[in-house]
Amino acid sequence: MAKEISGSRKRGFSLAETLITLGLIGMLATMTYQVLSTSIKDKTTTARLKKTYSSLQQALLRAVEENGPLESWGISMEPGYGGEKVLLHNIAKHLNTVKVCENGTGCYPNRTYKNLDGSSYVNWNILSDRSAVILADGTMVMFNTSSAKNYSDFGQIYVDINGAKPPNQVGLDFFYFYIFKNTLIPSGAPARFGTKFFIEHCLKDSGFACAAWVVYNGNLDYLYCSDLSWEAKHQCKYREKLLRYLFGL
Repeated sequence: MAKEISGSRKRGFSLAETLITLGLIGMLATMTYQVLSTSIKDKTTTARLKKTYSSLQQALLRAVEENGPLESWGISMEPGYGGEKVLLHNIAKHLNTVKVCENGTGCYPNRTYKNLDGSSYVNWNILSDRSAVILADGTMVMFNTSSAKNYSDFGQIYVDINGAKPPNQVGLDFFYFYIFKNTLIPSGAPARFGTKFFIEHCLKDSGFACAAWVVYNGNLDYLYCSDLSWEAKHQCKYREKLLRYLFGL
C-alpha cells in the first residue's frame, strides 16, 4: 500500500479574490486621496481668508487715518442712502483693485449663491444697494449698509475668496465681516456675537457666522462634525472627517 501523505497543499488566491483585494486597495487609496485633497483645499481657503481679512483690516485703518473716525463719514444704515458707496470710496482706494462696481452689478457672477446647508441664498449681481470691487488676486469684496444695522455699527463687508469660481457658497468660499468702531470683525467672533451665534448660524444653517471660526481656529471643521464649540472642541478628529466624507455621518 502506498504511504498516505499527510498535510495539505497551500492554496493561492483565486482570480476573484485577487480582484476583490485589488478593488478594496484601490478604493482605500481613492478615499485617502480625496480626504487629503479636501484637507489641502481647506488649508488653502483658510490662508486666503486670513490674507483677505488682514488686507481689509489694514485698508480700514488707513481709511480712518485719512478720513477720520467712522462716525464722521456720514454713513446711513438705511436702504437707499448710499452708505455702501461711502465705504467703497473710502476703503477701496487702499486695496489692490482691478475692477470697481459702485452700483453692485458687474463684479459678482450672475448666479444664485447657496447657504451652507445647500439652500438657495441670493444672486448678488442683481442687487443695486451693494457696492463691490474685484481685487488683483481674484477676491471679490462687497460693501453693504442697508441690512447691517442689526449686527454692526457701520456696515458689512462680504468676500468671495476665489472670485466667480464655484462653489459660491456661504461658509465655503463666501464669508462675512462686520464693521465696528474703527475695526473689522469676522462674523461669529465670540467676544462680539456670543458663543451661541456660531452654533445657530454656522453649525446649523446658513453659514454666515463661520468666518471667525476659520480666521481664529484655522480650519473649516464645522463641515465635518457638529459638536464644535468656542469653549471646548476646536477641531474634529480624523475619523470624524473620514466618516463625514464617506457616509455623511
